[in-house]
Amino acid sequence: MNDMYEDIPCNICGSNEYEVVIKPERKDFDPSKIISAAGGIMGTQQIVKCSVCGLKYVRPRLKAGFVVKAYRDSVDENYLSQSAARDITFRKCIEIVEREKQVKGRILDVGAASGNFLKHAKERGWEVSGAEPSKSLAEHGNRNYGVNIFAGTLSEARYPDAYFDVITVWDMLEHSTDPSAELAEMRRILKKDGMLVVNFPDIGTLLAKTAGRYWWFLLSNHLYYFDGRSIKNILSKTGFRVRKKGMHFQTLQLGYLAKMIGLYSKPVSKLVSGIVEGAGIANILIKYYASQTNVIAVKNEE
Repeated sequence: MNDMYEDIPCNICGSNEYEVVIKPERKDFDPSKIISAAGGIMGTQQIVKCSVCGLKYVRPRLKAGFVVKAYRDSVDENYLSQSAARDITFRKCIEIVEREKQVKGRILDVGAASGNFLKHAKERGWEVSGAEPSKSLAEHGNRNYGVNIFAGTLSEARYPDAYFDVITVWDMLEHSTDPSAELAEMRRILKKDGMLVVNFPDIGTLLAKTAGRYWWFLLSNHLYYFDGRSIKNILSKTGFRVRKKGMHFQTLQLGYLAKMIGLYSKPVSKLVSGIVEGAGIANILIKYYASQTNVIAVKNEE
């Protein structure tokens, strides 16, 4: 095995038994350039399914230390380009939180990126904190929004026990090298009556099943692929129970979505992008559903 890669067991049940469900198609890529906050490369991964619990994940995968370092050093202007559109999405996200948790208190966003969600939480009266390994994105959020983002991993932040009323995880868990450890740490720092919100690309949706190996979330920066069963299993294992789940909608610019077609075909993406820009509609905001699921969970009684 290449020295940059490691073989890992199932993150939920620990089994080493698996079947390959998607084989990698591409070998002409630089491993040092496939990790970023947004985007990624399709066709670089071998995705397997645990024979015991059914979790789908990347195996073998880049070593954990390499992945974390790549996020620390990343400068993702592509992500920042959609800040105004992400504001629309995250305004809706904090409304989701407040429908379930009416009393405002301390809220932590894990994988806070550039702080858009925390900005809206702060404006609505929450005491906000974030953890984000990308130094550049964390600095952007702190500089522009004053949202108290720790530039590092969740475990490095060393928050006190039972400190937060709400913890949110917006499209981050699939990037983690150890989701079970992340969730266990979240449970430690969440109050007894606290709430956890996890949003993730759901490989069990009809859209994902229809797209198959061409599903748009099969990207090089995603290491785990959860569905309804596996997210419930990993939450249960780490001391949570699912209270509610639903579809998640996002908003992005039409021009950005046109460029995302480049995941499949750069010539087609270039053509569509040219048409969109030529028509002057690249900045139109599009609300869409792309097979993401939002789960609200609470701590199991001890």
